[in-house]
Amino acid sequence: MKYLPLAALVLAVFVQTGRADETALAPDNSAVDWQLLIVDGQPVDYTATLNLGALGRVAGQAPCNRYFADLNREGVLFKLGAIGATKMACSQMKAESDFFQMLQGIEFGDQGPAQLILTGGGHVMVFEQVFD
Repeated sequence: MKYLPLAALVLAVFVQTGRADETALAPDNSAVDWQLLIVDGQPVDYTATLNLGALGRVAGQAPCNRYFADLNREGVLFKLGAIGATKMACSQMKAESDFFQMLQGIEFGDQGPAQLILTGGGHVMVFEQVFD
């Protein structure tokens, strides 16, 4: 019985060490491309991606143009600065304009291993990890 507190301490250290190792081995999903699948519960009919690989930046492919912006991301808070983009025209300019407007309104981001959900400005944008 006198060894019970010592056994509990050893077990606690072992469990804590195991948790640290799990965190160290967790995959880094920030450097992957995310493809937009659903907006406000409806599937999108265009292709748009988002990449969080550069610290404090976001970049991707909108329906027509490549884009980039500064990103303030702390915990679940997710806020883009002004969006810059190339200036090529295409038949999906309206979709691109809507996409940029939704991104500018985003306030929160919830990132899992294969899904990124951005919310804010009255919209919910669901992205899925792109595997090459």
